[in-house]
Amino acid sequence: MLHFVAGEAHEVQGPSVKSLTYDPLICSDCNNTKSQPWDKAYEQFELWVFEHSKEILKRRFIMMEKVFGSDSFSAACPALYKYFVKAFGCRLVSSGIMVPDDLVSLLSKDQFCAKLRLTFAVNKTVLFLEENDRENYLGLGDLIRMDSRSMGMMKRYLWHMQIGWLRVWFFYNTDVPCGIGSAWCSNSACVYLGEFETISIDHLIEDAHRRNDDSSLTRLEALRDQDGIKIE
Repeated sequence: MLHFVAGEAHEVQGPSVKSLTYDPLICSDCNNTKSQPWDKAYEQFELWVFEHSKEILKRRFIMMEKVFGSDSFSAACPALYKYFVKAFGCRLVSSGIMVPDDLVSLLSKDQFCAKLRLTFAVNKTVLFLEENDRENYLGLGDLIRMDSRSMGMMKRYLWHMQIGWLRVWFFYNTDVPCGIGSAWCSNSACVYLGEFETISIDHLIEDAHRRNDDSSLTRLEALRDQDGIKIE
């Protein structure tokens, strides 16, 4: 397992090592008790998504009723959203930024409105990786604050989590660009996926050439010739 920081690889022994975790930011009662339903909703979501990858990649949408069951999805969707709110809040605090009040207050509510919108998208570049590398491709993006020349510093943030081939984008108090999925804040039982590439297949082929990686080169060229990954 490798942890990349600023392009430099560091070998780690497992996902719980200190370099991969935040400093303690949440009280033990909240982390162990209050947020447990949110964590369970995320675990169920993640497990279902990757057990049904072929189906999702072919259709490009996720029905929450299928993920959580017809009797449970209406309660599970807000719990899943709150998990992502918790993750986003930890990212803000670790950067020395106060969590916006609307995100703090919604955690204790059954019904809420918030300025945080999520999108889910297929990272096509990850699909070009070998299967084992694809499944273990995890990462947290840089936190970006979008300020205004006329208004100065503003509470507008962009962040992402990469989970295998699936990227979860976080947009706080800012517009969601076209093409990377429908905006979601637990208000819909269906999530429509977008798609994007971080690196094109042609660039990956060039990199394989430079590294004299014949096996990767052969596989990547075959994918390019068939117009990319085919989901059957």
